[in-house]
Amino acid sequence: MTANKTLILFSAAALACAANASADVIKCKDGSIFFGEVTGIEGGLVSVKNAVEDTGTIKLKQSEILSIETTNPLYVRTADNSTVLGRIVPAEGGKLRIEGETAKPVVDISQLSGSWNPSEKSPEEKLAEHKWEFLIEGSFIGKTGNIESLITGIGAEALRKSADDSLKFYAKYNYGKTKDTQKDPVSNEYEWTKSADDLHCGFDYAYGTSDTLFLFARSDLGFDRIKNIRFLSTSAAGVGVNVINDDNWHLSFRGGLSYRYETYKDYMGTLGNDIPDDTSALGLDFGLHHDYAWSWGKVVTDIAYTPAFDDFLGDYILTHESYVEFKVNGIDNMDIRFGMKNEYRAETPAAEHLDTTYYAKIVFSWK
Repeated sequence: MTANKTLILFSAAALACAANASADVIKCKDGSIFFGEVTGIEGGLVSVKNAVEDTGTIKLKQSEILSIETTNPLYVRTADNSTVLGRIVPAEGGKLRIEGETAKPVVDISQLSGSWNPSEKSPEEKLAEHKWEFLIEGSFIGKTGNIESLITGIGAEALRKSADDSLKFYAKYNYGKTKDTQKDPVSNEYEWTKSADDLHCGFDYAYGTSDTLFLFARSDLGFDRIKNIRFLSTSAAGVGVNVINDDNWHLSFRGGLSYRYETYKDYMGTLGNDIPDDTSALGLDFGLHHDYAWSWGKVVTDIAYTPAFDDFLGDYILTHESYVEFKVNGIDNMDIRFGMKNEYRAETPAAEHLDTTYYAKIVFSWK
């Protein structure tokens, strides 16, 4: 081996050793060792930025890690929700010790629930910075079911999030007309008939009792003049469970009690004297929510099933909505959303039980 090659190899080895000496060390149960910087602990994963090569950040499962040793202090949060500033170092019995200015707690790796650098803000501070989010939307809709038409819609949302709960207010209104397929016998012209005139507004509140369980309460109010519904109200409360609760992936189920109330009026002139009596029903409320986000956008699905106690299979409302949302390059606060919504009412004065709505929306959001 020539002197030049020996010098190159020695320099490369010295550079690697110097980088590793100042890096955090993560040892795994399979014998592998990672040198880098621990950039965060969250959701059962430890994020590590490579110290030598620019290979980005990798995420290691806490259940597969044997020990962690950091060179610089971090804010470390444990499962009992206490936070300590200090270095993470190995301790006896496969545990970890957090060496700070205060007490030096010894914990299992599985008890680490979060971490962040002293130069960063805590999760609570980040949430407080963006406490309220606002959204407005405009849509063009094709609708099949009771009617076939082109409809315009507007909507608005206000969402507040904290470390423990979330609260959303919303309002959505649709209005449209459709051209008759046959000419009016008097005017001998194609008339335009109102085909959409409905409003939904309400709130949705969730309070997390733990990382998995949460309590919820929701209420939806409005009217639908095409379905001859003068006033509608659905309220529910119960318990939910987070099956998946990552930064970019969420899956949750809800279950609880519900109360529905509706009054009717013959807006369309189709019921004659057979206007139904006001209805009210106690029942159950089941729901599913799923969303997954990429760098370019996200997909979202919501399903709700609300049956009445007195007629579990014959008196219920089933709703489903799925959409895909794309970010607009160069415009940070504008997205394009394409989706569909189905609403099935087992008991309704309208001609059809199922309405299917297809839509394209332009969505503006800000914080």
